[in-house]
Amino acid sequence: MTRIDATQALAALIRRQVQSMARQQSPRTGAAQAASKGQHAATAREDLASVVARRVRAIDPAGPDARRKAFRVFLEATLAAEFGEQLMNDPAFYVLVDEVQERMTHEPELAQWMDLASEALLGGRRS
Repeated sequence: MTRIDATQALAALIRRQVQSMARQQSPRTGAAQAASKGQHAATAREDLASVVARRVRAIDPAGPDARRKAFRVFLEATLAAEFGEQLMNDPAFYVLVDEVQERMTHEPELAQWMDLASEALLGGRRS
């Protein structure tokens, strides 16, 4: 799905912001981060696109929150790929995702990137 590739700049921006937040909230050792990233990096990139595509297809594009939901799917998948899929079993992960998405909506530049990413994710399906 090439439309997801168009959001790589957004993904990098999200990673930087979340890494900064993660360091402030729960620091991990450099060795632990490197090991986690090394194990999942290649697989996570491939899986990220398929997971996002499948979950976005399940969103009703005519729904009132379709854009927000599509970006939420992307954000969850990106954070899980970056910091480890085991986080998806932790309810605190979803609280963190809520906080990240909320902070992003209040940053004008990020809000524009979020809109572009949502549009790319939903593609021509929006009615």
